Amino acid sequence: MSSPDPELAYRAGIRLFNEGHYWHAHEQWEACWLVATGEEARFYKAIIQAAAALVKWQQGNPRGLALNWAKGRARLLTFPDHYRGLDLAALRASLDRLVAGEEGAPPMLSFSEPG
Repeated sequence: MSSPDPELAYRAGIRLFNEGHYWHAHEQWEACWLVATGEEARFYKAIIQAAAALVKWQQGNPRGLALNWAKGRARLLTFPDHYRGLDLAALRASLDRLVAGEEGAPPMLSFSEPG
């Protein structure tokens, strides 16, 4: 059995995240993380933790939201504001507002083709 194409899984994760299917986005990105190394693996771990934080938010668990986001945020801060086509600065700001209780809407990932 072959493993999924990491680029297809990455993009599927973005789509699922933006549709509010955070657990499924997490699963797609985990497939990428398992084959990644170094900086790329750290990036996948960070967005997986952001998705996990939002699973906790959906469950009405503000403590789980904050704890998972603290881990993901720390990793995301090691990346530039735009990485792998994602606006990480916007993601950080939006999740920070959600954790602080300032925003009731979940974040959306702004994706643009790198290049």
